[in-house]
Amino acid sequence: MSILHSIKWNYLGALFKGVSQLVVLAIMARLLAPEEFGLMALALTAVKVGGYFSDFGLAAAIQQKSEITRSDIEASFWFSLISGLFFFIATYFLAEPLAEFFQTPKLVPVIELLAVNFILIGASATSTGLLKRNMNFKYLSIVETVTYLIGNGLVGVVLAYYGFGVFSLSAAYLTQTFLLLLAAYVKTQHSLRITFRLADYKHIIKYGGGYSVASFMTFIGSNIDHILVGKFFPAAELGLWNRSRNLISMPAYNLLVSITRVLLPAYSKCQNDKAQFRELYLKSLVVTGFFLIPVGGGMYAAAAQLVEVLLGANWENAVNFVQLSAIFVPVEMLASVAATACSALGALSLQIRLQAYLLVLLIPAMLFFALQGQIMPILLVLTSYYWLRFIIYISILNVKLGIRFWLSIKILVSQLLAGAWIAALIYLMSRQLLDINSFQLLPLQMLTGAVGFMIYVIIGPAKYFRVILRCFIDARPPSSGLAKLSKALLKKGY
Repeated sequence: MSILHSIKWNYLGALFKGVSQLVVLAIMARLLAPEEFGLMALALTAVKVGGYFSDFGLAAAIQQKSEITRSDIEASFWFSLISGLFFFIATYFLAEPLAEFFQTPKLVPVIELLAVNFILIGASATSTGLLKRNMNFKYLSIVETVTYLIGNGLVGVVLAYYGFGVFSLSAAYLTQTFLLLLAAYVKTQHSLRITFRLADYKHIIKYGGGYSVASFMTFIGSNIDHILVGKFFPAAELGLWNRSRNLISMPAYNLLVSITRVLLPAYSKCQNDKAQFRELYLKSLVVTGFFLIPVGGGMYAAAAQLVEVLLGANWENAVNFVQLSAIFVPVEMLASVAATACSALGALSLQIRLQAYLLVLLIPAMLFFALQGQIMPILLVLTSYYWLRFIIYISILNVKLGIRFWLSIKILVSQLLAGAWIAALIYLMSRQLLDINSFQLLPLQMLTGAVGFMIYVIIGPAKYFRVILRCFIDARPPSSGLAKLSKALLKKGY
């Protein structure tokens, strides 16, 4: 399956899943209080610390290795399953100390329940890794969407309606992971034979271990805000921040995953061809940024309407949090594109050092403001961290791949201008329609953003995006009506 075809299926799946997530988010926000979302966010933060080691990065190792054998698959499965069992037991018995750290006794049963997820992740890591390696993204996109709808849209909503509170969120999370495990194995049906040859474990442990450490360092940087807000502020405050961040990250993350999950296996297959690798990396950076940053700009301008429509009137204090998230979430996701490229190049030790240096700067600054009881400065420091991390990543890859620095700057500036253009259009349009409610205004804002994006792509400073778009269109049948229309529209500025 071609990379473009794989990305197409990922985008279709991401679009449908993103819409589903927003619908479920709107329903759950009206059934549960911010405190319950805060408890779930705290519990997930505690559990995910071990989650980055429970599968030991073996799914990524399966994707990264240029050639794999049956023994590699068997070693990956049993090692990740045993690791999952170990972390399940450890987390279960650490539930009380973790709850004491956050000074939230209600966390204990939630963490104990979510610890089961370690076993599910360990059992599914190899199957999902094989699906991604084989670029079977049509199947994976369908499965993830269906399991999300069953887990969150059915189990979660029903339990929340009947008053199960935070446990409705936990049950939904576990249901989705369990169904994904079943669906992934049914498709791959890989060998479950136990292998005792140490040589079979050598590569996957070497790469997977490094990948886990690098991912863990990224996780700390991405979740230090949850840890500090959960430690020093009420659970309701964390719930507000968590839902606000998710409101932006859900569509952004779905767009990102639709590309990056294709990129690691694609990068790995051309890791010895520097020119091909560089071309693929630049294309991914251009395409991803030209979707994520304009979406962020639009959501910044429409923050008040998004909160009222998707979360409800009781969440009005989340507007500032949503706007702040719209500034850094796209860059957080873009840094993941660069991190994926570094992983494929085997530069894991460099990633680990980079994350360590950044955390040395980040944590003391955020801790200082947490001790002062100031939540917004904590989040502003976090925003600075993401921007700095992204700039350092692309600088490293510029050197490794021989990319001119100014080329990266031109690409980034054109994407930022697109985001500012979309935000300005939506803001100006909204100022003219102050007399209509948010449910009427939000669709108009979305339409304005979409039209503004198309105008920018056709006549704006989006040269690099147009080049990629034309290549994609040229690959379509010349007789296609869409191809003819697109070529005519994109003729200018190409």
